[in-house]
Amino acid sequence: MLKFFVIAIRLAMPLMLTAAILLSSRGFAPRSRKMVTRVTVLVFCGGLLAAAVLAWLRLNTQLIDIPTLNAWLGPPTFLLVTLFLVAIWTLGGRNLHDVNQTWRHRFVTVTAWAALLSSSAFFGFPYFFGTDGIVLMGSSFFETESLQRFAGFILGSALVAVACWGYVVSVKRVPWQLRALVATVVLGALVVPRMLLFYQQLATRRFVPQSSSVFQSVLWVQNNQAIMYLALGVVICIPALVAVLSGNYPIAKNPAEVRINRAERTSRRQFLALAASSSVAFAMALTVGKARAEYVPELSAIEPSEVVGPELLVARELVDDGHLHRFAYQASDGVEVRFIVIKKNDVAFGCGLDACEICGPSGYYEDKGRVICKRCDVMMNVQTIGFPGGCNPIPITHEVREKHLAFQVAELEEMAKVFR
Repeated sequence: MLKFFVIAIRLAMPLMLTAAILLSSRGFAPRSRKMVTRVTVLVFCGGLLAAAVLAWLRLNTQLIDIPTLNAWLGPPTFLLVTLFLVAIWTLGGRNLHDVNQTWRHRFVTVTAWAALLSSSAFFGFPYFFGTDGIVLMGSSFFETESLQRFAGFILGSALVAVACWGYVVSVKRVPWQLRALVATVVLGALVVPRMLLFYQQLATRRFVPQSSSVFQSVLWVQNNQAIMYLALGVVICIPALVAVLSGNYPIAKNPAEVRINRAERTSRRQFLALAASSSVAFAMALTVGKARAEYVPELSAIEPSEVVGPELLVARELVDDGHLHRFAYQASDGVEVRFIVIKKNDVAFGCGLDACEICGPSGYYEDKGRVICKRCDVMMNVQTIGFPGGCNPIPITHEVREKHLAFQVAELEEMAKVFR
């Protein structure tokens, strides 16, 4: 769950931050608000639908090549975002919702729509593509682990959506210069690195000259992506902070206006608290959460066993404690065949290969009494170890004796194919 919570934040930030900036910068007269809203919803949903379809095609067919897709979507997005930034700086301090809309207002609105359509498809593709690991091959969406991963992805997306909503509300309360500056910084930080990566891909294919500075820039961006997102989380807090510190309220002439000013002041403080808490949540998720989600546990050491004739013997005193134990047999072709043993109760042991039919020979580890697959993080029911199905260890036959567990060497030789 934590892993997909972090993934969702990382993938949703470019998509939703771009959408928030574009949505907060549309120009329209009060009487045309409904029409502009309908068009905006259609444009945004159209871009997301295109992204979802492209992601589905990439996951299920061979029709979509990601570098080619970036070549089709990246440059138009960069161009349209640049035009949008030119438009908002050209608009200047004019009221976005002036009754008398000029060509500058329409320029902002049209470029915002165009950039929203392109960017929602461009940034939406990796977002939807990132849902691939929620339901693993051979499992169902309604299994507990799948639902937990899905819940983590939804919660991460919801956190980013709430933070972006707070930005949309707060940015309306600050001077236009700050609004335009934040838009320029955020959009530049999101789009320019991807254009550098696109240039490097073209240079690799010798379509454009190679540049060491571009290559170094791409490496820096890839190695410091979390830092960039943390910085963006702080930047989008600035409008909320400025809205609180520089709030100019009209002089109240009656009790009703006093209540209005008090409500506005409270609202600004609440959105500042929302922005600050969102930034802290981003920081925790992209540092501590990411480190925890990407933690790869070490498999326990191989314990001693003995080959006696056609059997491999494991001493019961080694495995009587109820914990996971790992053993290995060296096959005739040199392949190490690993298997695990765990005591279920006084008379039964769970025995299987240190591999499964879904994840292969990735191995299992024990964490706080739970047996977990190292690759997919699925927690095993100890009572089902030794039975086929799902992510359970591939079962192997064994015989429980007074002092030993006996495994057949011939079967272990046959199972060497799993570890090749």
